[in-house]
Amino acid sequence: MRPEIRRIIAVEAHRRRTGQCPVRVHSLGTGETFEIRPTVDGFVDEASNLAVRISNERILIPDANAAVDLKLTGDIAFEGFDNDSQETFTGRAGGGASVTIYDAATVDFFQYAVATPTMQV
Repeated sequence: MRPEIRRIIAVEAHRRRTGQCPVRVHSLGTGETFEIRPTVDGFVDEASNLAVRISNERILIPDANAAVDLKLTGDIAFEGFDNDSQETFTGRAGGGASVTIYDAATVDFFQYAVATPTMQV
């Protein structure tokens, strides 16, 4: 699965769990930080310049000709299928500041810290 697709999955899993779209994602594995721009019908991953649209249980990425199936399961779990790479995945997004994605065999995993907008007082 392409790194930008994993990052997009992490953003959307967090958004679905919390109702807030992250504005920044930090890959704990690579140490890289990525900016996210929320839009009316999804968000834009600024690093890849990919616009993401959300449709029920699908993540649509028209510019990459890609779609990802994503379903929330249980209190913090999710599962899905990346149609581009033909890979299944599972993960955990509990509404806190982190999201973890596991490959199909649960051997490899990818962790992300997410930052949501804060209210100005």
